[in-house]
Amino acid sequence: MIKNIFFDFNGTLLDDLKLCFDVEAEIFEEYGLPEVTMDFYLDNFCFPVKKYYEKAGFDFEKESYQDVSKRFFEGYLAKEETETSLHKGVKETLAKLKELGAKLYCYSASERTILEKQLEFFRILKYFDGVIASDNLAAKGKLEYGKEYILSHNIDTKNTIMLGDTAHDFEVAKALGLTPILVNFGHNSEKVLKPLNVPIVSKFSDIIEIAKSY
Repeated sequence: MIKNIFFDFNGTLLDDLKLCFDVEAEIFEEYGLPEVTMDFYLDNFCFPVKKYYEKAGFDFEKESYQDVSKRFFEGYLAKEETETSLHKGVKETLAKLKELGAKLYCYSASERTILEKQLEFFRILKYFDGVIASDNLAAKGKLEYGKEYILSHNIDTKNTIMLGDTAHDFEVAKALGLTPILVNFGHNSEKVLKPLNVPIVSKFSDIIEIAKSY
């Protein structure tokens, strides 16, 4: 049985794909950019997100990325509580993993207080042994504060898996020395995920058997 499991939030625990796509569609229209399809989004969404916007047609020599980013978060946060939900089986799976003795961590690029409020709103904060997120007081990237958390909490990376939904989650997991597992119902298509040659699950509850197999 695996000892530790890191969970990405957006797209992995939280089903917010449609909301993200819809808010960005509004922004693209406001800026006079061509409409993009969901397939384009799933095949091209990446981090840093600025690169995705450039693929979609933004010219940040003419436009302000900060303004576009602010517009996105305003639109997203205004509708998050009414237009997103946890993926099917999230609560039951987290409860089962805790019952089996795994330590669970939510690891996100979000700001910590926002993430904790989201986890509390969806009533899953209680399942996590730790919340690993951005601190506004320190300008550190996701990888950096992930490394610091692992070191300060003596987490055995060889006995830790990370569940995510994007190629970026795969890259972060590998950089941290964690074993990456991906879901096919988040923000990247299987066309993007399959070449990474890691397990891909189609139901959130599948992570239980994977965790048992280690």
